[in-house]
Amino acid sequence: MGEIQETPRAPVRNALANRRLLEQLRLICSCGAGLEAVAGQVCTLVRDLIGADSGSIFWLDRNGQPAGFFHDCAPAELKDLFVTRFDELFSAPGEFNMVTLTEVVGPAVGRMLTPQMRAQFRASNVYRHLCTPLGHHECLDIRLEHEGCGVAVVVLWDREGRPFTERDVAAAQPLRPLLEQALRTRREDVAWRSLGSRTAHFITDLAGELLLAMEEEAETLLSRAHLLRQNVPMAQSPREAPAFSRGLAAMLGQGAPAEMYLPVANGRLSVRASRSRRVGVEGDGEAAMQMFVSVDLETAVSLHVIEQLSALPLTFLQKEIALFAAQGGARSDCEDRFGVSQEALKKHLRTIYETTGVINWSGLRERLATEL
Repeated sequence: MGEIQETPRAPVRNALANRRLLEQLRLICSCGAGLEAVAGQVCTLVRDLIGADSGSIFWLDRNGQPAGFFHDCAPAELKDLFVTRFDELFSAPGEFNMVTLTEVVGPAVGRMLTPQMRAQFRASNVYRHLCTPLGHHECLDIRLEHEGCGVAVVVLWDREGRPFTERDVAAAQPLRPLLEQALRTRREDVAWRSLGSRTAHFITDLAGELLLAMEEEAETLLSRAHLLRQNVPMAQSPREAPAFSRGLAAMLGQGAPAEMYLPVANGRLSVRASRSRRVGVEGDGEAAMQMFVSVDLETAVSLHVIEQLSALPLTFLQKEIALFAAQGGARSDCEDRFGVSQEALKKHLRTIYETTGVINWSGLRERLATEL
């Protein structure tokens, strides 16, 4: 796997700084929003803990098909290649691609360090079209699995002359279970809030196939979502209806509420559709109808609470307790949930209350909620 470096790759930090980064990663991965929703924060923390130049995440949907990605530094033009030409450039049989890295073959961490995989990587379209323009010549992969299947991969990138080694593999190993927890944990009670000042819209025909109009805000929200195979480019205006529009149209046709929540990079896409009549069209049949779609990009509220808590002088357990309060948890459940005695809980709460400037559990919940 290459020679072990004499010195660590990660920047020199004191133990407290590294511990805080790891604690923040643990809180984020346990917040219940799903891996996609925390992609940006995860990339930043894993990159900093290992000491890489850049980070990315690629994931599959429940059917094992490419579904989305996040890259922390690629410009829109390069991301657009991934979004609009994925099948053409990055999914050829027998060639290295991002799907290859999700396969349960070889080590779960550092598979790309083997000579065979490294050679395939250097000969691939991923390297040619994406990595070379970005200066990403070295990589360390962390495969994430669920129920025995590879469903996502976190890849750290570095420049020429800074190869990853067994030391980096060892440093990444304990991060993998945390990342897989984020992958598995998707709770129904997670609170979400809109990232925009208002809901954006676009209009299609009643079948959801022909794009008739789209607001600029909708274009921006859709491009930020890093959607694969959805007819949503990132470097130009959409000319086709997003693929999910057909699903909304089918719901409308069945008389069901036409709404979806799509996991996307750094949040979820909330989309809702209704039938509307085109003004000035003769007749009152289906030909006069169209579909009006609202689009909203939402982020998990817990992520903002965690950012708040990470800056406070609290222990990791105290931050967990405070996050539990912000998520709507009951004080009476804390002893069982966190394995602490009643007296220990009182001491922890006293510190939490003093640090946050509140006097009780309900005040803590309100304080964390109102400062978002």
